Amino acid sequence: MSLEKEIKQKINSPRHEALLNIVHTNNYLQKFSRLFFEDLGITEAQYNIMIIIKLENRKLTQVEISERMVSSRSNITSLIDKLQKKAYVRRLPMEGDRRVYQVELTSEGIKKLSEVEPLYVKTVEKIMGCFSVEESRRLSSLLVKIRENIKKRVK
Repeated sequence: MSLEKEIKQKINSPRHEALLNIVHTNNYLQKFSRLFFEDLGITEAQYNIMIIIKLENRKLTQVEISERMVSSRSNITSLIDKLQKKAYVRRLPMEGDRRVYQVELTSEGIKKLSEVEPLYVKTVEKIMGCFSVEESRRLSSLLVKIRENIKKRVK
């Protein structure tokens, strides 16, 4: 179904329609993501933090985690607090600088990731399975182009 039919609104510019399609699709993705992770007892941002630590395979400072986040970085302390309350991560004082803490996964966090990660990967493949590998690469390339264009205008 075309976006115009879906939102019951005439769109006069192909570029505006493309932008609205991105926004509208993002809304669906966010809703789907919220429900997916809610069923697993964590949020997308919490998963993002845990997978960052796992992939780095070392303790990371909050700043290092924040630099790698895909979603909003503004509430990194709160997100880590919540993960710590769930016993999925622990903070350890950094050697040589007691003001800085490093974050690592706990055995419970590793267990949770081993439950969530395969489901996440399988779900991503289902959602994006409507694209060929080449189409996925092209879409990624086009989205990078938009982000780079926006970065030039927003500092």
